[in-house]
Amino acid sequence: MKHIPVILAGGRGERFWPLSRINKPKQNLSLMSENPMIVETYRRLQSFDEFFIIANESLCESFRPLLPTHVGYIIEPFARNTAPAIGLACAYLQQKFGDCIVFFETADHYYSDETKYIHEIQNACEFAEKNDKIVLIGITPDSPHTGYGYIEQGEKIFDSFYNVQKFKEKPNLKTAMEYLKAETFSWNSGLFIAKTSVLLKEISQFLPELGNILLELQKCNFSEPLFTQLFQKAPKISIDYGVLEKSSEIILLKSNMDWDDIGDFNAIARHFNGDSRGNIIRGNGTLNKINSTKNIIISDKLVALIGVNDLVIVETDDALLVCHRSETQKIREIVQNLDEKYR
Repeated sequence: MKHIPVILAGGRGERFWPLSRINKPKQNLSLMSENPMIVETYRRLQSFDEFFIIANESLCESFRPLLPTHVGYIIEPFARNTAPAIGLACAYLQQKFGDCIVFFETADHYYSDETKYIHEIQNACEFAEKNDKIVLIGITPDSPHTGYGYIEQGEKIFDSFYNVQKFKEKPNLKTAMEYLKAETFSWNSGLFIAKTSVLLKEISQFLPELGNILLELQKCNFSEPLFTQLFQKAPKISIDYGVLEKSSEIILLKSNMDWDDIGDFNAIARHFNGDSRGNIIRGNGTLNKINSTKNIIISDKLVALIGVNDLVIVETDDALLVCHRSETQKIREIVQNLDEKYR
């Protein structure tokens, strides 16, 4: 049975503006190494049988020059959230290869120990091949993080595999500290592994409208114009709310691997050393500062700072971003109000 990574790469990454643009999405940015994140994702997973990306056509076209020609692409004609995207990938790969193990990943995750990462995926794939279950990889928390959802573990099955007691929404700080102390909660990484047949069965049970659409897509062999007409009717819903949080076929693989979701500029500060005052500069620029601490700067110029703290400063040829590190989530609001030529 084939084991196939599928990269969910439909987002543009607006919180990385002005580096990310319509014609250069976050996945194509070299944020954590000299390589674009989509390239690093492929490199980590190139030992698997196949490698597929699912995204819209323009995004897939932006990835093609960066990746080997054998990489497969599944084109979404419309953005319909993760449940339809995952369902489409499962239906397509089942049609192409028969029942197979699929591992859903994104291009904006970071792993400091890639050997451990591959070991955990292979462990989950082996379990999923022997059992008709959906394996979620949960990350053992090392801090009371309020930006992630959590998974509460239930009864231990064996080794690091557990039944799932409950899914928890992103908590406030007090609750996150309680989760950390309890040691029975994991960060929901969004990584999951299962047979295509298992995922399609669960989608049909909990999202029957989507399940019927996927069956029709297989019958028409994903040919146009019926493919586009059918997929346009798919409900807009996430796989978490639509399926995973309702299914009784979920298993938690609890992992202590070093994982991070590179969601905004603050991630850079978690993985790169700064100067004696905690200032980090990326790019070809240099920094001269007085009484300035914990700033993140991305620039190819000399940047001078006086008496400022906890700022994100990002310079490109046509734009300059300055914001407080606590306000990076609002960068998306800025982008939505920009003239088209700056997006």
